[in-house]
Order: sequence, then C-alpha cells, then structure tokens
Amino acid sequence: MPVVMRHNESLELNLAEYLGSVTYGELKAVAEFLAANPSFLKRDCLSVAYPGCDFDSIDLAALDELFGGYAQLYAPINFQIIRRSAWVCLSPAAQRYIDYWIVGRDTRGAMSTTLRQFPTHEEAGDWLVLSEAETLALQTRAGFDVVVRFEDKPPAVA
Repeated sequence: MPVVMRHNESLELNLAEYLGSVTYGELKAVAEFLAANPSFLKRDCLSVAYPGCDFDSIDLAALDELFGGYAQLYAPINFQIIRRSAWVCLSPAAQRYIDYWIVGRDTRGAMSTTLRQFPTHEEAGDWLVLSEAETLALQTRAGFDVVVRFEDKPPAVA
C-alpha cells in the first residue's frame, strides 16, 4: 500500500501518510525522494499511520539502516532552528514499529529534529504550533497537495 507525501506551502508543513501494508521498498523510496529534494528535509512534518497500516514485512534492523541513512541526509544541512516531526498512530498494528523508530534515538543530534508521538491530530497540531483552523486543515488535508506517492506494485499473477 502507499506512502503519500503531501505539502502545505502556506504552513511550510509536510504530511506523510502511511496506508495499508507498507513495505521496506516504499520507505526506502521516501528516503531517496528526500535525498533528491532536500528542501523537504527542513520543514516540520506530521507522519500519520492510518487505521489498517502495518509495517509487518519490515525487519526492525532495516529501520536502523534507514535511520542511519536519514542521519547522513541531515548531516550537511545547516538548521537555524530545530525541526519538529510528529507522529500520530491510528493503527495498533503499526505502533511497535513507530515505537522502534522513535524511542531511544538521538534525532536532535543526528537530524536536528525533535521527534514526538501524539494520540491525536489536535495534540500534534498544538505541538506544531498550528491554530485550530490549521489543525482542521491538516486533518482534512485541505491545502495539502500531493507531492509524491510511493507504492510497490504486487507481482503479476500468471
């Protein structure tokens, strides 16, 4: 299933949506896109694992590899302020992987990023310093244009 990257120019905010069974190939494609488009690395981001999302096909060690790759992407960037990255997990099946990604990682030192998880869009919006109207826009995706979509195609059935 896809990973969809959206952006709201007026809020200078990225929205990463994780839907269905996410694969390592899709996560790797996101990292490759960000490497080719570093302007997205400087913006605050909300990542949402929607109901039904899972990362079950991904070995946890592969997440360590991805984290190392992200640290390399962020290393040469000069940040004026610490970037904020929030997660909202609406899928119990995805929680273990999000915990693994978030807990115990030095995102501040490695990526100039403060990383936190919130139970709701509203709490994430407060932390991202969004108004109620901006948080509603975030929840409804109003003003968040699709930038790119990553979806591994299932093998053809003979």
